[in-house]
Amino acid sequence: MGWRPGESLLSLETMTPFPDYPTPADEEERLRSLERTLLLDTESDADLDRITTLASETLDTPIALISLVDRERQWFLSRVGLEASQTPRSMAFCAHAITQCSTLVVPDALDDPRFNTNPLVVSEPKIRFYAGAQLRPQDGQALGTLCVIDRTPRQFSPRQLHWLQLFSEQVSREIELRQRLARCPITGFFRRSAFEVLCQKEFERARRTQGSLTLLLLSVQNLDQVRGLAEATAPDGLVGELAERFTALAMEPDLLGRYSDACFAMLLVGASQQRVEAVSETLRGALVRSLHPQLLIGLSRLEADDLSAADLLIRADNDLFLARAGEPINPLPGP
Repeated sequence: MGWRPGESLLSLETMTPFPDYPTPADEEERLRSLERTLLLDTESDADLDRITTLASETLDTPIALISLVDRERQWFLSRVGLEASQTPRSMAFCAHAITQCSTLVVPDALDDPRFNTNPLVVSEPKIRFYAGAQLRPQDGQALGTLCVIDRTPRQFSPRQLHWLQLFSEQVSREIELRQRLARCPITGFFRRSAFEVLCQKEFERARRTQGSLTLLLLSVQNLDQVRGLAEATAPDGLVGELAERFTALAMEPDLLGRYSDACFAMLLVGASQQRVEAVSETLRGALVRSLHPQLLIGLSRLEADDLSAADLLIRADNDLFLARAGEPINPLPGP
């Protein structure tokens, strides 16, 4: 299975220290983008395995990997010629590759001071040659690499580097396709199961950084009635316009989900009390096609004794239940 975060590596205790890896300036944003692919620790994928196999055979290297660089590890989404499923990030050539402006090529790791004492070089798999091209899906963050590895020193021609880049671009497109499967096709928001997984990730981040989280559950009480008034040729246009309103209020780290047909979710990350109130009031005043959908809002904030993101979700759902017990909130004209 390979190394896991939190496990000790006894073999490192007697090894010569090796240089630390560089960290991207926008590391927390990069890690958030990686989390939101929902690819870490997933099952192997035949389409991705075909790409790594093609890369290995085309470029004549015994090892080819799709490596995702996580907070403490690199995890292999696909691998050919290597048994381990992950390694510590401190050992990862790919941790260096994601900070480069172009493909990282190491002709002979024993001649490179960044790697010549690395355990992956001086012991199995005894890496000598490495070439890694970044994986950059739509949001532009370097999530990891498609890399090829050899146990003997070598050079790559411009043509071989071009092929490696083409393979990495294909992997990036495959990642984008998988991201779309986790989202509602009408709104682009995360489906409920994905939203809840990512809420937990933000909960863990907030605990590490003493950050704030506010969860809003937004229920459109009369969605079916309003749909009946909308054009029959575009019944989903209403939901799309609602989604646009919600998206316009979201900031870069915020999380949007479609909880059910008529219920949406917004996780405001690091939002001040003033912003939370402004978002809530704007949502209550939102108009769509001048058909006046009635919005109810359930709200919860991260509390010191919360054990997981589930606590926020339960409180927001309870708050929404109480709101439903009263009169629906009639919207005011939008700004």
